[in-house]
Amino acid sequence: MFALTLVELALLLLVPLAAVAGLLLLLTARRRTTNDPAAGARTAVAETAVAARRHAGVVSALAWGIALTAPPLVLAPTALQVMRATRASSLTVGVLTGLAPASAGLLFLGVHLIGELSWPRPTGTLRRAALIRRTLGDIVPRRLGAVTLTWAALLTITLASCGIVATDGRSVTRTWPGGSSTASPFPGWFYGLPLLLATLVILVGTRAVLRLVAGRPAVMDTQPAWDLSLRRLSAHRVLRGVQLVIGATTSGVLAVTSSAVISIGRSGGTDPATASGPLAAVGVALGVLAALVGVASIATALVPGQPASAPLVADPLDDSSWSGDSGSSEPSGRTPRSPTGQLP
Repeated sequence: MFALTLVELALLLLVPLAAVAGLLLLLTARRRTTNDPAAGARTAVAETAVAARRHAGVVSALAWGIALTAPPLVLAPTALQVMRATRASSLTVGVLTGLAPASAGLLFLGVHLIGELSWPRPTGTLRRAALIRRTLGDIVPRRLGAVTLTWAALLTITLASCGIVATDGRSVTRTWPGGSSTASPFPGWFYGLPLLLATLVILVGTRAVLRLVAGRPAVMDTQPAWDLSLRRLSAHRVLRGVQLVIGATTSGVLAVTSSAVISIGRSGGTDPATASGPLAAVGVALGVLAALVGVASIATALVPGQPASAPLVADPLDDSSWSGDSGSSEPSGRTPRSPTGQLP
């Protein structure tokens, strides 16, 4: 029963991504042809540039749509069925709840991965693009990258600290002469290790997608500055969602930590010998930090990237700044031309 349910879960995870792949392939396959070489070149240039911009926008919209709808509509009901079938404990429920943002993040990155792998290819009789090697440093927005790494570092520090002070991996205890107090749930190693692993997977997946963005084929005959700005926009869209996933996880962990610390800090009553006012104050501070991280990550996710505003299309018959041949992406200097203006 359990194995069958896991197979169903895997299929439900793959169905949205398969649907996205099919839709993107249909959008990419839309082409128009012409008999006139020069007109065909210009038409292909314009269509490819517009198709690239449209493709990037569709990928971003689908990524957000699936990341926001699939977890509550597909993953949560399926996980509930699995837990009922296996009679999972409340501890398992807690782990799965903590991993909810990461599951949405994996779907988000999966859609972007499919989008980059199905990036529109150059078409037409004349196919050229500027041969410039892009790196992650060229396309990743520095501030957004710094925010993403900040949330990841804060989450790592919080989980490591909680793992050290936790009593049994999932609770925290304070003792005093004549008594003690224990609070749970608490993000010790029982919860922390899965969250750290999920965060690592998200970061590795993000880097893989960004490398695809940096190395994807240049949009045919567009200005290099415009092509670079489109890559930066794509990188911004990826990181905007990833920082929200990690920020939401960090905020949730801080909120749970705050609740547990406040509980054990106030458990001693009003007796100065048993009460721990400073510990409760630390818990309140953690709660405020959780709220700030949550609000900041949401606000950052709502800031759109700078659109590609450089000149869109270069003259497709001007070879002053282009190289390569039909279907080639290797640098070869200026390519010789035939009298008709086509590549030999």
